[in-house]
Amino acid sequence: MSLRRNAAALRSRRRAQQGQALVEVLVIAGSALILAFLGLNMIGHLSDARDRTLSASRYAAWERTVYFDDTSWAPAYGSAITKSDAQIRSEIAQRVLGHDTKVASQDSSANALAAQGEPMWRDVAGKDLLKQYSDLQVSHATSDTGTIADKAVGFLGSVSNIGAGFALPVKNQQTASVSLHMGYDNPTLSNLWPSWQGVTFADHNALLTNTWTPDGSDKAKAMIADAVPTAKGAVIEYGLDVLVPFGVDIAHLDLGRIEPDVVPQDRLGNK
Repeated sequence: MSLRRNAAALRSRRRAQQGQALVEVLVIAGSALILAFLGLNMIGHLSDARDRTLSASRYAAWERTVYFDDTSWAPAYGSAITKSDAQIRSEIAQRVLGHDTKVASQDSSANALAAQGEPMWRDVAGKDLLKQYSDLQVSHATSDTGTIADKAVGFLGSVSNIGAGFALPVKNQQTASVSLHMGYDNPTLSNLWPSWQGVTFADHNALLTNTWTPDGSDKAKAMIADAVPTAKGAVIEYGLDVLVPFGVDIAHLDLGRIEPDVVPQDRLGNK
């Protein structure tokens, strides 16, 4: 009887130990799955932030191409007009990093994060990953392309004085840099990774501006005149005066006239 009782007690202890081991495995596996879920969820948030940073750098470079700031070329053919880094930074905060925002004229002077932050950039506890406006930085550089194209454009400018080329701007490569520092004091990420100190996403984008950028009709005429020898006047006009005795119509020739905005009468339609 004693042996039977001992065997039954042993089997009972074994079943208890097996049950305890199963519970431990379930607890450990469940904890691992929860951590994995939290980690994957946070990776998704950070991946979206990475994509937005890329979009922000493209926006910053594009905003440079639609304005003109080559001051060495501007006095003769246009006005140097551009947006500052501070204005573009403010617009990025509102238009690219904000959620469900509309484009508004005051975006360039907001100098703050969007009033409605991006929900995707919150952790499971609802804490924002992007905390301060200073965590967004924007800068730019304007330069030539550093290729043979610059020399070709420079040559066209050098011969424009004799009516053989265009004085085109050469500083037409706009490079924008955007960086975004996120989640550095986020409790969820600090619990997942004890050594966590935040993440910084940075991106650079370069675009070429349009080199044909005269400012208005008068500036366009002045620019085109550089490539039209007859528009230079004086010498050719004197040469034609010598030929007037052979044909009076020569005196009425209007050589080198430039009218880039004139529409032929037959294209205007009925008034």
